[in-house]
Amino acid sequence: MEKIFLQLFLETGLFDIGDNDTRLENLEASIKDLQDKLNKDPKLLPTYTLVALDPQVPQNEQALIDTETIVTGYWKALRTKYSDRPIHILRGVILNALYNLGISDPKLARVINLTASNLYPYVELNKEAAIFQKFLTELSDLAEKNAIESWALIDEEQSLKIPTLKISGLKFGDVKVDQTTLEAGLLKAIQNETVSNYGTANGGNTPWGTHFAKTSSTTIAASISKAASSLGASLSPDTIEAPINKFISDFKKSLDVVLKASFSSINAVEQRSKLLWWKETLYSTSLKTGYRTLDISLQPILMAYDLYILLPALVPVSVDYLLMDTLRLVNPKLDDEISFFDYLTAIDNSELKEVYKPYFTDKIDNGGRVSITDFITLLAHNKVKVQDLYLRTGIDLKRNTSITYFTTAILHDLMATFLTK
Repeated sequence: MEKIFLQLFLETGLFDIGDNDTRLENLEASIKDLQDKLNKDPKLLPTYTLVALDPQVPQNEQALIDTETIVTGYWKALRTKYSDRPIHILRGVILNALYNLGISDPKLARVINLTASNLYPYVELNKEAAIFQKFLTELSDLAEKNAIESWALIDEEQSLKIPTLKISGLKFGDVKVDQTTLEAGLLKAIQNETVSNYGTANGGNTPWGTHFAKTSSTTIAASISKAASSLGASLSPDTIEAPINKFISDFKKSLDVVLKASFSSINAVEQRSKLLWWKETLYSTSLKTGYRTLDISLQPILMAYDLYILLPALVPVSVDYLLMDTLRLVNPKLDDEISFFDYLTAIDNSELKEVYKPYFTDKIDNGGRVSITDFITLLAHNKVKVQDLYLRTGIDLKRNTSITYFTTAILHDLMATFLTK
């Protein structure tokens, strides 16, 4: 189990567990337990990521409370040493558990990275900045590599490898006609039934001829049948069936590899074609109208949602740039600075809410930390106010950003939620 980030947290001097190795072992065991918990319920990943990333997260955050419960299961005297909830220790445990999950599964790495990348630019990390920079870089590289592989176009010509059919261990027994029996039978066949002299009167269509044909054919048939039985007894069905079955199995595997590679490449081409058509038409399939006709505050929300619908589960970061460039076609000023307060106030308009609210399913609000997209969802359903942004996300309302942030952040959150289902 990796514990690199726990050690880095200790090195910042933000908290001290003393020289007692047992305490470090307790934290390592806690990391493993939390890792198992998050692995069993990936839906918790976004929340725990937001909590780990923010030094100013409130002490009553449920993720912190649950993590403390795990830690105190090993470190009984935790609260004896720390009168307040030791947020830095708990965040260190969470971060390490997230890292272990991310490096073991590219899908989970993507969920964590998508969530963290939305908040990272807007929190004051101070001494922790280098830690989180390393954390995000490693997980984003892993997720990107995996996504690029799934989108890759195959250049080399695919060839079907046909295995060689080899039948080994096949031995034929000796096939011999019993000459003695055959001669005796034929001798009996030429005997006349009633007279001892032979002549033309006794052959052909005569009682003797019938007797000869019947007796000799029976003898010959019996001799051949006995020889054939001897041959059959020398053959085992396995000596033929086993190599043929192996040949068919190997052939199927080779065919599956070629077909999978071909279909993967075809699918990648089809995905690109859909996205290029979407960018070219600037048409919202969900609203049945062009994006240019929408209020500029709605464009980033609706375009992010429509693009999300078109995308597969894993996509490279270049998709973010496709979204931003497409948005620029309808809003050349989207890179101009705008405060979180101004944008959220703009979409807190009752008329606009009626347009974008159906895209964000109402959710139970537990009062904890949420993503920017979940905050917009709660805003759409009148469960929060614009002024609650810092309390719920850790982002200062006065901070400046751009419209591109909102559209990519919404896309990230939608993708992260989908990957945890």
